[in-house]
Amino acid sequence: MKKICIGITCTETKEAELEVTQTPDSKGESTVQNKLLSDEEQAGVPLETEQGQDEVVPVRVNLSSWDPTKLLQDLYAIKLQPDNAKDISDKFVAMQGLMEKLPMNKKKATLLKTWKRRFFKAEDGWLYYYETSNHDKPSDTLQLMGGKVDDLGNRILGIDDGRGKYLMVRCPTDKEYGQWKLALESQTADNVKATYVRPVLSCPAHQQRKVILIDIGSSAIRAGILGEHPTLPSLFFPNMVARSGQDNDLVVGIESYKPEYRKGLAKTVRPMDKVDKFSIDMSTIGAVFKKIFTELKVEPADYWLMISTPQSLADKIRADLMGELIDTYHVQGVCMVMQSLLALYSYNATSGIIVDIGERMEILPIYDGFVIEGGVSRQSYGGQKVLESLNSCLHGYKFSTPIQQLIVRYVMEQSCYLVTDYKDTLKKCEQDPENYRATVYLNNFDLPQGSTMEVTHDYSCFKSPEGFFNTDLWGMDYPCVHKLVFQAIQSCPIDSRKRMYRAIYLSGGVTMLPGFADRLQCELQKLAPPSVMVEVHASPQRYHSAYIGACSLASMEQFQQICISAEEWKKDGVKTFRKWNMTG
Repeated sequence: MKKICIGITCTETKEAELEVTQTPDSKGESTVQNKLLSDEEQAGVPLETEQGQDEVVPVRVNLSSWDPTKLLQDLYAIKLQPDNAKDISDKFVAMQGLMEKLPMNKKKATLLKTWKRRFFKAEDGWLYYYETSNHDKPSDTLQLMGGKVDDLGNRILGIDDGRGKYLMVRCPTDKEYGQWKLALESQTADNVKATYVRPVLSCPAHQQRKVILIDIGSSAIRAGILGEHPTLPSLFFPNMVARSGQDNDLVVGIESYKPEYRKGLAKTVRPMDKVDKFSIDMSTIGAVFKKIFTELKVEPADYWLMISTPQSLADKIRADLMGELIDTYHVQGVCMVMQSLLALYSYNATSGIIVDIGERMEILPIYDGFVIEGGVSRQSYGGQKVLESLNSCLHGYKFSTPIQQLIVRYVMEQSCYLVTDYKDTLKKCEQDPENYRATVYLNNFDLPQGSTMEVTHDYSCFKSPEGFFNTDLWGMDYPCVHKLVFQAIQSCPIDSRKRMYRAIYLSGGVTMLPGFADRLQCELQKLAPPSVMVEVHASPQRYHSAYIGACSLASMEQFQQICISAEEWKKDGVKTFRKWNMTG
């Protein structure tokens, strides 16, 4: 038997010569052994067994003095993901003019529901019509992209958006009929992916509006200055703090993981006992704000703040944040919006099902900008469960401390994926594991001498995240993600459900795992009615979707209306929070 891999056994004991490792006994079960390492073992040399076979000897490496800065810089690198969606809107034929229409979803005129003359406008894959001469605000809209147009004769066209809406229109003349038919059919081509907000890495600051954007996540902070175009964040770092040993000052982000500080490592945002609540440590959040303003090189008193928050914060926490920002940093005003709602804005949408998976999982049905509370689902499991499952499957390796877990996270991001048919793939993997084996290299991260510079695994690549669709694999009696999305759709008004099946939007780092979007769409298609199409939208930049959505919202004309100015806060206090009511 040849040596497969020398694993890292990371036991941070003071006795450098003592190894504590798990090795399989004769029954294949793990036993704990304490022994002194020979010179050969310290060098990672396989030993000969009595049968003359090679034995895998995990090398014990002490990581207590390891500085994971390079690994963290990789994990928190700001990258613009490749976007291959082609914008075909230049092929759309725009048109506007007068036509007659029946009421929405009516296919036959009656005495009371007859043809009515209205002004129509077809552009950018949408059809708008107006009940009055005021063409500023449409009476209703119909998405043409992904729909179809039927020729019904007598200059009548039937427009099916494929999302539950159907509209019959009648053209005044044969010439206009031909023009409208050409225009409408040209815009039924599916160009939805090109309508997602497509950020750039950086751009000049917005000339008319001075806004600082801060996304306070449970595991990461993102921040930047509002630009002329939506951008990725300028700052992206772990939401962790620690106190320095000498002067007891707070260190924030990557620096807090350094060996001299990390003994007191703590989170700024922590989940509470209730799944849907988070707590913010007000004694440390100030250091986070200070780091942001310092690294952005801004004077906060000159700016408004757009803050993205995890789920709904309690009024007391929001009040504490307002006090910190207005009383300490003297910002001009603040707007706070839930991350999941902002994620929807990153798709240029106002209705849909948001599936946001990071450290935890949140599923929100949103209709015309308002959250349908009856369909909201928040679960305590998320990316951490994938890490735990992966760690338990990495035989020959041992990663137990928070610092070692960073290596597991890197392995997950580099090698894990979802498959469409788990049982079939597992069977094939058992027959030919070499074909499914993945190796992740660690030699760029300054690990201590003697550490293994690679982690190799096979079935755990696709088994670890499978728990999202089969929670039994994680030993949990919780609903699976596709069933939670289905429940969210069922909570929506019955006449909007067909539309919602085609408006499922992914957000969060865990959804970046290859195959996640395809698997979710496959499972939902099994639950949907036979005639209904399911569409799961996965923007290439969805890792930063809440921040991108914040860019979009802060650029809108109504942004100022939902901000609470310093003057309003000092006058009315928590009463001003009614501006941020996003539930319906």
